[in-house]
Amino acid sequence: MDIAALTDAQRVLGTTKPTLLILGRPTCDDCQEFYSRLNGWEPPVPLEVLTLNLRAPEGDVFRLANPWVTAIDFVPFNVLYVNSEPVDQWTGGDIARLEAALSALEG
Repeated sequence: MDIAALTDAQRVLGTTKPTLLILGRPTCDDCQEFYSRLNGWEPPVPLEVLTLNLRAPEGDVFRLANPWVTAIDFVPFNVLYVNSEPVDQWTGGDIARLEAALSALEG
């Protein structure tokens, strides 16, 4: 599974296929562990996975465009986008939770 950094914080997500945006920071051990597990995982549907460092300049831009980010207490915080809309969100690095969210898209 390829994981890329979101460098354009104003990009519309999930337009061509579901997109998982993982909000976190490089010093977050739970984030790094989740990225590591995702690297060896194959999604059940085509999926783009992006990360966003909330402490980077892109994180500041994203936070301004999405004020709900200020309410996040724990990272990694995941948002699943489909057709440019967030359809699910959760805290933590649970792949089973991600698989359930993707399965719900099919049903």
